[in-house]
Amino acid sequence: MPAPSATPILRELANEALSCAPLARALELARWVGPGRALTSSEVLRPAEAAQACRDLGIELPVPRLRSALDVDDLMRDWDTAVLARFLRIEGRRAWATPDLPDTGSSAQSDPKAILDAWLQAATFFLNLDEDPCGECLAILHALHTAEGPLTVEQLASAIRELNLDGRPCPQCGQVHDRADVIDLSEGPGVQGWDQLAAGHAEDAVLALLDFAAASAGDETVRLTGLGTLLAETVFEQRALPPDADAATVVSAIIDIPLAVAESIARSWLSSRSASGAVRELLAFAESAAGGERMAAVAFATELGPDAADAWREWAKRPGFGAYAREWLRSRGELTTEEPADEAWLVVDALCAMIDGLDEALPPSILQAALAQQLVEHVADVADVMRHSGHPRAHEVVAVPTGRPVLTVVSGSPSSGRSEPGMTVYQLKITLRGVSKPPVWRRLLIPGHITLNDLHGVIQHAMGWENYHMHVFSSGWQDYGSHDPELGHASDKMVPLSQVAAGPGDRIRYTYDFGDDWEHDIVVEEIRVAVPGETYPVCVSGKGACPPEDCGGVGGYAWLKEILADPSHDEHKNMLEWLCLDAGEDFDPKEFSVTDVNSRLRQVRS
Repeated sequence: MPAPSATPILRELANEALSCAPLARALELARWVGPGRALTSSEVLRPAEAAQACRDLGIELPVPRLRSALDVDDLMRDWDTAVLARFLRIEGRRAWATPDLPDTGSSAQSDPKAILDAWLQAATFFLNLDEDPCGECLAILHALHTAEGPLTVEQLASAIRELNLDGRPCPQCGQVHDRADVIDLSEGPGVQGWDQLAAGHAEDAVLALLDFAAASAGDETVRLTGLGTLLAETVFEQRALPPDADAATVVSAIIDIPLAVAESIARSWLSSRSASGAVRELLAFAESAAGGERMAAVAFATELGPDAADAWREWAKRPGFGAYAREWLRSRGELTTEEPADEAWLVVDALCAMIDGLDEALPPSILQAALAQQLVEHVADVADVMRHSGHPRAHEVVAVPTGRPVLTVVSGSPSSGRSEPGMTVYQLKITLRGVSKPPVWRRLLIPGHITLNDLHGVIQHAMGWENYHMHVFSSGWQDYGSHDPELGHASDKMVPLSQVAAGPGDRIRYTYDFGDDWEHDIVVEEIRVAVPGETYPVCVSGKGACPPEDCGGVGGYAWLKEILADPSHDEHKNMLEWLCLDAGEDFDPKEFSVTDVNSRLRQVRS
């Protein structure tokens, strides 16, 4: 029987929730699991049972012989949904269906509130709106929730683009864009790239909302359904700030979300004090805070409107941090005392936020390389302005763009090999993953200022590839490679190797041919000063022949070697014809010549 407090509206919403594709599939899987199934140590179905579940439930198997349930994305999505919605229970290495599972399409014999809670658990997770929500997804949900009518995907993409104008470090590139243009630190995807990222994110979010029946699509527009409204109200109510919250709590709650959403969840907090009072609290906190917290507090304060002008005028009288207040007043046409160092002070503060926001695993030299690339010959001039800004951390920041690694960068083509005084050289070992008997690797000496795009060319020549296919470098936190917006790769044309592999022991991955997926491990073994008169890049050692292009990746190459070594194999003759060989022994997987590699590398230096 339905709960006593259930209303027709709740029952209708519960029916819609049960009918949405993710919950319907999760229910079907839970019923298949039934009274109990054994699990692996990863708490998923064993391979044989996972394969049977796929066959019974109409889920396509990616391979005939399944190694793990984790390899079937559709099955795992349904499994996770069933667990989140509490349709499945797991203890140890066994799972079973929850008793009294609701019937798809009818909540008459179930508790509507329990069904809606199950739907919310799954929806908030898969829509990236749970405990650590995606700022872009929050912006989209907020825009739909507050709109007076349906919105187009382009309007939703605009809501995402506005995130980059918040005055805080951008979650994509770590830059504070409205400060960065003072010294042109806008390196990144660029306006067109941001547009493409925003549009793609908006489309993905809309598809997810439609999948969960949280939105309905019209003629090129979308709007929230009753379920979507319930989702929005739940998400924003759960994050709402109490009136008595202190500034630190407020900033902690809003730091990673769009300002428009921040204003919504802080409505009670804002209504309990004047605009000037709110700004005073936020600025007082910001002055003693650092990094993203400082920027988030200032950005939120700047959005509280002209009623807060008295607080800004008070702060404008203070040196240093008062630069934010003077900038705010000037932007609204109010005359203030001219402070020549304000602009430099604000730039230094923005750079401090960027430095503080760097992942602990990333060396400051990443920022150092980016600044060096932008400032080039203006390093000394900009550094001098920063030193005289009066900012307490000015000397710390100046040490970043004027440190020794930056000053040793030489001008000219990164691939022009003649060494210059002070030039750094990277010793790299590049190993083809998964290939053995023999392994395939190269040890190279590379100019330290080389870009990833030029390094791609070096790897092609050194390994013996023919550059027929696309490529990508992966640093563990960002991908750089062949220009294709759909792949989500940042361009590698202007990214120096030192930005992604700053010192000995650092590693990056290079993948060539997204069909065969030839993965190369690149390890920085040593950084040294160039030998006067020597030319770079140069190969100093190596092992193993490069596999033929388009042979099917690691597995295909192993099969190819097996066929070539067996003249009786049915495919032996076809393989010889494909490789243009007279006999199998004409292909030697052990063949390697430093002289041949360096002959090819001379093309890179020319």
